Amino acid sequence: MKSFNENFKNRKFKMGGYQTLIMIIVLVVVIFINLVVSKIDITVDLSSDQKYTLTEDTKKFLGTVKDKIKLYYMCEDGEQNKVIEKVLQQYNRGNVEVVDKDPIIYPSFSKEFTDDKVNNNDVIVVNENNKKSRHVLMSDMYITDMNYNTYTESHTLDAEGQITAAIEGVTSAKIKNCYYTSGHNEVELSSAFKDILNKSNYKLSEFAANSAEKLPADCDVLIISGPEYDFSDAEYNMISEYLKGGGKAMIFINPTTKKGLKNFNKIMADYGVDVCEGCVMDIEEALTEKYPTVFIPKAAEHDITAGLDENTQTVVASARGMLKQSNVRSSLTVDSLLTTADSAYSKTDITSKVLDKEKNDVNGPFDVAVAIKDDFTEKTKGKGLATNIVVFGSANFIANEFISTKQYGNRTMIVNSMTYLTGQESSTLAIPQRNLDQEMVSIKDSDKIFFTAFLVVIIPLGLLITGFIIWFKRRKN
Repeated sequence: MKSFNENFKNRKFKMGGYQTLIMIIVLVVVIFINLVVSKIDITVDLSSDQKYTLTEDTKKFLGTVKDKIKLYYMCEDGEQNKVIEKVLQQYNRGNVEVVDKDPIIYPSFSKEFTDDKVNNNDVIVVNENNKKSRHVLMSDMYITDMNYNTYTESHTLDAEGQITAAIEGVTSAKIKNCYYTSGHNEVELSSAFKDILNKSNYKLSEFAANSAEKLPADCDVLIISGPEYDFSDAEYNMISEYLKGGGKAMIFINPTTKKGLKNFNKIMADYGVDVCEGCVMDIEEALTEKYPTVFIPKAAEHDITAGLDENTQTVVASARGMLKQSNVRSSLTVDSLLTTADSAYSKTDITSKVLDKEKNDVNGPFDVAVAIKDDFTEKTKGKGLATNIVVFGSANFIANEFISTKQYGNRTMIVNSMTYLTGQESSTLAIPQRNLDQEMVSIKDSDKIFFTAFLVVIIPLGLLITGFIIWFKRRKN
């Protein structure tokens, strides 16, 4: 019996008891921490591009909101979309308040603000001061697309972009109207471009120039998107009259049209810009040597190029070169925004398969984006009536692949251009969509071999050797 009692007093038992006690304490602490964390719902956005966190633009914008705004989150209990809910809760700051509303408990609540059917996870944005409201659909915030080639779904998050734009919509005094010309086989405006305008609270409408006598009186910006066929004389006169009266325009040139565009080019010439024939080839600044038509132009200092740097550069694909006229009227100013390298040239035969400069090609450098201002009307008829035009040498400048995210500077320039033309700040609102699909990480074969050897061989072998040394020393003692 004595030897049995001594077993509880020896050194091994005491050490084992201490270790067991420490393990129990650690286990209790871990369980307690997990319970506390689960209750207070602490989460950290570890995604590389902060997909689920409000951007600094939105945070700054919310700080400027003076009206009392309520975001009504319409959802039955238990049916919440966790992603939308996480983004929405971050809007609880300043004068913005998020309020949960169960449509089952309050079936007629949404009818105060909209006649549309309200579904789970929709958001109703209400300005308590002016009583304006916006209905934001869940399907616009959490977008699901099906790839019928692979039968896989892709998911895109646009909750921040839609909600921030809705708040701006109910707090802004006026929505600007943009009209785009049709009837000349214009290049279709990209969905990303339309999205930028929508989020910046611009209303986009079609304008059939070939059947109209004058532009709408409420036209804030006229958009001409790379017409393949020329304007008629009547259309030229109508557009010229609009511009002379202090009109604003954003113009994209069709780089591949084979048609003569006499009147279109005349509009450009009236404002100090000559459009070159052919397609610009910039081998020096090309993204790849095989495709000199796709290049990174040099950006000049201007309000429209603000925000561009070495990490955010514009890409121009298939552009017409522009040359500024040397002798223009005193009221007219033409500023270069984007220019090619000095060695660039314009290939006049766009069907040619020869990349090198040929006999009839035109020497550069060229402008591929310009900002035009004519202050004659402003001086004679009043402030704000200056003619402002932004011209891009390629309709591809606003292709989805270039402006759907902030990867390229094209998006920044479009947002800045709209601000330049209308005077309405829009940079805080053009929040790009976030792709929620998992990204595949590619690892070099050499790295695969290294990490495999390190994890499967070196670490286990090191542990075995360490254990053997410890065992051998204790055995000797």
